[in-house]
Amino acid sequence: MMKGIFIGTAENADTFTVSKTFYADRAGRATLRATALGVYFAQLNGRRVGDAYLAPGWTSYRHTLQVQEYAVDVREGENVLSFTVNAGWYCGPLTWEHAACKYGDRPAVCAELSADGLCVCTDGSWTASESAIRSSGIYDGEHVDLTAELRALHIAEVPFGGARLVPQIGEPVRDTERLSVRRVFRTPKGELVYDFGQNLAGIAEVRTPQDFDGTLTLKFAEILVGGNFYTENLRSAKATDTFTAKGAHTFRPEFTFHGFRYLMLEGAELPAENVTAVVRHTDMRRTGRIETSDPALNRLFENVVWGQRGNFVDLPTDCPQRDERLGWTGDINVFCRTAAFNYDVRGILRKWLCDVRSDQAETGEIPHVAPDCLNKKSTAAMWCDAVTMVPWKLYRMYGDESFLSENYGAMKKFVSARERTMENGLIVRGHEYGDWLALDKEVLLADGPGGRTDVYFLANALHLHTLHIVAETARILGTGEEVLYRGKREALLRRMREEYVTPGGRLALDTVTAQAIALQFGIVPPEHRARLAAELNANVLRHGCRVSTGFIGTPYLLFALADHGYSDTAEKVLLNPEYPGWLYEVRMGATTVWERWNSLMPDGTPNPDGMNSYNHYAYGSVMEFVYRRVAGIEEAQAGFTQIRIAPMPLAAVDRVYAEYESVAGRIAAGYERKNGAIVYHAEVPAGASAEIVLPGEAPVRVGAGRYSYERRAADRR
Repeated sequence: MMKGIFIGTAENADTFTVSKTFYADRAGRATLRATALGVYFAQLNGRRVGDAYLAPGWTSYRHTLQVQEYAVDVREGENVLSFTVNAGWYCGPLTWEHAACKYGDRPAVCAELSADGLCVCTDGSWTASESAIRSSGIYDGEHVDLTAELRALHIAEVPFGGARLVPQIGEPVRDTERLSVRRVFRTPKGELVYDFGQNLAGIAEVRTPQDFDGTLTLKFAEILVGGNFYTENLRSAKATDTFTAKGAHTFRPEFTFHGFRYLMLEGAELPAENVTAVVRHTDMRRTGRIETSDPALNRLFENVVWGQRGNFVDLPTDCPQRDERLGWTGDINVFCRTAAFNYDVRGILRKWLCDVRSDQAETGEIPHVAPDCLNKKSTAAMWCDAVTMVPWKLYRMYGDESFLSENYGAMKKFVSARERTMENGLIVRGHEYGDWLALDKEVLLADGPGGRTDVYFLANALHLHTLHIVAETARILGTGEEVLYRGKREALLRRMREEYVTPGGRLALDTVTAQAIALQFGIVPPEHRARLAAELNANVLRHGCRVSTGFIGTPYLLFALADHGYSDTAEKVLLNPEYPGWLYEVRMGATTVWERWNSLMPDGTPNPDGMNSYNHYAYGSVMEFVYRRVAGIEEAQAGFTQIRIAPMPLAAVDRVYAEYESVAGRIAAGYERKNGAIVYHAEVPAGASAEIVLPGEAPVRVGAGRYSYERRAADRR
């Protein structure tokens, strides 16, 4: 694909610059193609090329390496092309172990600049030097010294393992927004702190005055505790930038990012206008919005959006601040539908699924994170089901069968791996996370806290759903294997009913999670579901409509209630401002979604557990319920060419309006109360049709257009 070779330095520098002087007979447009083992940015004649950061991104480097392509202007005569390269994810420290060289032992760059009669490629003729970026790391931050004398280094060819070089998949990471300082203050400890008012992922940009001479130190935090700067939840991540200079300069880190709302500055007291937060994430197109008459619910939606922005940084991560920032399979599986409503996520998730497949074991097990830097694979429920569920959700949202065809082989291998954990037709062994971080009982499993729900019930239930997906995928693709997988599903369903449902039709498990999942996956026979739904409703009411479910149960809870006649209880859970719950977080000042329901206790003290992020999107999956049930936007056919619009008015919220720019066009739906009536609104795009279902009424078929229906409002509760 490119004629250049991978070059680094013989000194094995963490960060370095390589450059080449070349001559052009005439000025004109050229094409620059580049990639790196690590991360890079390019300059041509002293000007930065492109607006992407952290290129070429993090992939399963043994299998795939992305190549970026830029259109550049070459001037007549002398030109200088340079690359500044950093270890990045390739050989920089990763995970809580802070282990470097997960993929290789040195960074390198490969590039080719071509135009008519001109070809400049990376080779041994380039020169190398130290960079003013003295060091940089994803977790620890960036250290820049503009006063340092930069030594010349020696070029060395770096072996390349033969991964496929592929064009950029999806959108790059860009700077997407700038936030001004909301307030500047001193903490009780005397720390100088700048508050941006919003938890985010990105960098802080600072400008020094003309008389500056020294070092600025920047530290980052998500919350204050007792009014003081709090960084304990960062664990081993130093999350510290330093900038040494004389005179007026603007400092903007290149090869790192932080998760923060608060900035602590040491070394100078800069005016607020000299300090800016720069939001940095994958530059996805916004597609969905929700507006309501309830400020707290609006804030929750914004928290979910900000959580997605903060964790879609080249891959869907769990958090942007501590020594982790990994592509956890369970987190994105839970959040995928909400993510696809909010933004066009086809590019970033297609890239991520490529890494899932690349890192899948030959025997079918799925990595817990992708790209897999943990070397940990299993068949864990919800986490590893991402190989079937994420492609299926993307197919349903976008109508693109390639999400199914690209992943069908991996799906089948995963089913085979799961079957090896079975005895007598049921899953009975294997690593499981359980209902992660559920508060019904924080049981300490082998790898952390799970809820009270039996882990193998959950594994069998999720596998039941996976088999449905694989059977449907086989039908859509015409593989001839639909009957095989439907048979496997029916056999598993029979065994689950024998094991977990009494002869009288009662579910043998009494947790909210188990009851919700049994309803949504059809584990209890149809004739007994009304009783189970009533038991679920009573169970939730006994919990005071507070959330007790974890990562597995939470995405299904409100759907199970609303879909089985208890929408009033679903509303109470959604809008409950008491601990624990979504609006409790809002009431406590959250501007993103927390990792744990108890990340911050009512008295303002943080959870002492080291695993405690204030920017995690998993529980933000609740917005799927608001889009699909409250506003009522549901695909009747993959890709929304046929739509079902069925709003579910909330008694305590007078207006809910959602819009979604689907691949079929703009869809909008919702309701508002006016003068003792409820007015329902719907918008159907050209080329699509819809079934509009108002509460208590028969469906109405409509074509493209805008529709309003006024109905007398029921008595408010």
